[in-house]
Amino acid sequence: MIKTGWLRDGEVFAIHPQGPLEEEDFSKVGELIDPLIAERGRLEGLMVDASGFSGWDDAKALIAHLRFVHEHQEKVARIAVLGDHWWLRSAPAMEPFYGTPIRVFGGDEMDKAKDWLLKTPAPVASVTFLPECEGSNIAIKVKGRLRDADYEELQSTLRERISMSGGLRLLVLFDEEFRGWTPKACLDDIAMAFSPWTSRIERLAVVAGPGFVRCFSEHFPAMLLPYDFKVFSPEEFKTAWKWATGRAGGTET
Repeated sequence: MIKTGWLRDGEVFAIHPQGPLEEEDFSKVGELIDPLIAERGRLEGLMVDASGFSGWDDAKALIAHLRFVHEHQEKVARIAVLGDHWWLRSAPAMEPFYGTPIRVFGGDEMDKAKDWLLKTPAPVASVTFLPECEGSNIAIKVKGRLRDADYEELQSTLRERISMSGGLRLLVLFDEEFRGWTPKACLDDIAMAFSPWTSRIERLAVVAGPGFVRCFSEHFPAMLLPYDFKVFSPEEFKTAWKWATGRAGGTET
């Protein structure tokens, strides 16, 4: 059985498992939150009080649980988990896979969990076209956590630019607030890099500070890409823009 309730109507939801979970429990939760997610795009927060969790009633319940997580993982801005089970401490390590911040609180820290959910602003995935953009010269700033919807919008815009200009010269600036990709967005990123239409891209400059993006970009085999590719530090933004466009230009950001 799962007890539920709203911590803030239509935005922050709470789940309190009691005893072994049944397959029907997840259908009931979905009936409560799915209409609001469809209307607003996501939940701002989810609290999972696992203090009373004691497993699943049967294999069907476990499968229903896994399916529920898979279908909702990209639709929640942040998750607070309560409980003293030792295995809960590993939950934050799943952040990169769920694509949303996860924090674990002790079973007696419900007030802290509520405070974090209700007062902490949600990180917003964002792809911004910078003022430097002109014609086929495109500068993009990325921050937050990228989701598949961001790639759909980005590819649509780039295709429009290609149809107008015949080719593209790109600069992608990874902001210090960049937090990675959701699993689906990661696959979209790889697919986008090798899509047939990217043969119309002439150059790609990646601007990133120390971290996994910079490290991966510097060691990526550029010969696999059908366009020129180079990595720069944030301090080299002007140089990166000049290289990407083949002319002087660009301003500090």
